[in-house]
Amino acid sequence: MRILLWIAVVLAVLWGGYWVVGSSAVERGATQWFDDQAVAGMTAEHGDISVAGFPSRFDLTVTKPYFADPATGWGWRAPFAQVLSMTWKPWHVIAALPNDQLIEGPDQQIALTSSRMMASLRLAPATDLPLQEMVLEGHDVLAKSDLGWTVGTKSVVLAIGPDAANPLAQRLGLQITDLTPDPALAALVPDLGDRISTVHLDATLTLTAPVDRHMAETQPRLTAITVSDFIVEWGSLKLTAQGQVDRGPDGMAVGQIDFRIENWRHIPALIVALGLVRPEMGAAITRWIDAMARSGKDPEVLDFPLVFAEGRMTLGPLPLGPAPRMD
Repeated sequence: MRILLWIAVVLAVLWGGYWVVGSSAVERGATQWFDDQAVAGMTAEHGDISVAGFPSRFDLTVTKPYFADPATGWGWRAPFAQVLSMTWKPWHVIAALPNDQLIEGPDQQIALTSSRMMASLRLAPATDLPLQEMVLEGHDVLAKSDLGWTVGTKSVVLAIGPDAANPLAQRLGLQITDLTPDPALAALVPDLGDRISTVHLDATLTLTAPVDRHMAETQPRLTAITVSDFIVEWGSLKLTAQGQVDRGPDGMAVGQIDFRIENWRHIPALIVALGLVRPEMGAAITRWIDAMARSGKDPEVLDFPLVFAEGRMTLGPLPLGPAPRMD
């Protein structure tokens, strides 16, 4: 019995020592990370940095974090940020963000509130630490700009993880429920209602290198985007899309995304409401879209491709300008 007691004491001491060493390493790593961002030209400030959670967790808390990119004028600040992990699986970390955050832009400030916002990063416990899953989740999110606009959503989930069929590909998923556009915009298209019920995306990103601990050296670049499923439902309006865009030999996008809009007659009013065209152009756009729709099987359904070819981008018969680069 005495031997078992001594074994328990020794194990407790060893585990306590492991936690002390590990927590110190986590704190130093966080401090060094801030210093590295400053060296790289970013504004990176913080208040206290502390680690709690003995004996089973490493709970890192940073108070008053502030990040900004002087080159673009964008920044982010919050009262605190936490990164949490279990001591026996440090390759799985969870980030907890406060209910109130502030996004600073070149010409506006956006107050971001939520009932819960968290992110999870899970790596494989292997030598290269390849990405297994990254998830960002927010609930009751509201973005309010000092310019007067607001956008909210009941829930948003963004996830990315490896594609089992291709070691150089990552699956990207996005699900937004009850997206509430700015009331001023919704009022201009009252027939659609005051909320977009669903935004769903299932896509695959093909890269030049795996997403793992070597990313700083390999610098993975995007070579293809495959859209398997894209859906937006706003009232009776439904937009779907599928297709693929690849990186051409010159770095320009090459490929096609096929769009379908059911009950398209809401589109001209929406385009005008967004300020993309002048109000007096609404009738002409309606006639143009009606002619496109009537060339298909169902005049209430509009099918049109977004084409990237020879360095140019076209939407149906409408030229949009140069195709984007995928460098």
